[in-house]
Amino acid sequence: MEINTAVALGGIVASYFFVFCILAYYANILMFKTKVNEIWMFMSFSKPLYAYTIKNDLRIKFGYIPLSSLVKTDSGEDVGPNDDELKKYDKRTMKNAFIFHGIMGTMLTVLIVAVIWISGYDPLVIFKDFGTHIWLLFSGKNDFSGFVNFIHSQYTAYGKHFFIFLSVGIYFVFISLVMMISSLYSFLSALMGLVIIVGYFVVGFKFLELPFTFYIDLILSLIVIGFIYFLLLRFFIK
Repeated sequence: MEINTAVALGGIVASYFFVFCILAYYANILMFKTKVNEIWMFMSFSKPLYAYTIKNDLRIKFGYIPLSSLVKTDSGEDVGPNDDELKKYDKRTMKNAFIFHGIMGTMLTVLIVAVIWISGYDPLVIFKDFGTHIWLLFSGKNDFSGFVNFIHSQYTAYGKHFFIFLSVGIYFVFISLVMMISSLYSFLSALMGLVIIVGYFVVGFKFLELPFTFYIDLILSLIVIGFIYFLLLRFFIK
């Protein structure tokens, strides 16, 4: 895969993170009536690389781990030191996360189907092909090399940019489903996040045989495009 593929993939992923930040902010403000304290374009385990403040002391931060974006909400004055109140707040937060990720997954599915249909392809045929080969893989009726050959054939048949959009779209629908499941129990969030990260690199390096330079190009494009989106967030958060 050439540099253009990595750049296109980085642009699509960064665009998803950007839209996620905006939708998550307005979902918390309008649907869940929760105050948002911080919006993160990319993750960070400590201080962000850069940050700025807009209205209502809302901090928009740029992290150094381009794997996801997130919003951090305020617990509110209704949550006191009482354990029961804290449990109610945690339960409400997990419920809101479940609903939001369900909405995101549904919107992505509708978008993918619409793009497939507009591009002149049959969504049912594409989903049937992917579903059949995934089932054959997990049922043991086909090995991973056969699945990789199928992926490469789809890449050739549908064209680079369409296939990248389709693959990333399906991936984020899967992530939405995973996040819905992880929101049911707090301990599942970190566990599933670790599984996704490890699985991504194992598949990428071992099975899809993506070169190390591809990841360098992908990360660089993610950082550059993500930083541009980070600066643009001030114009979309009202």
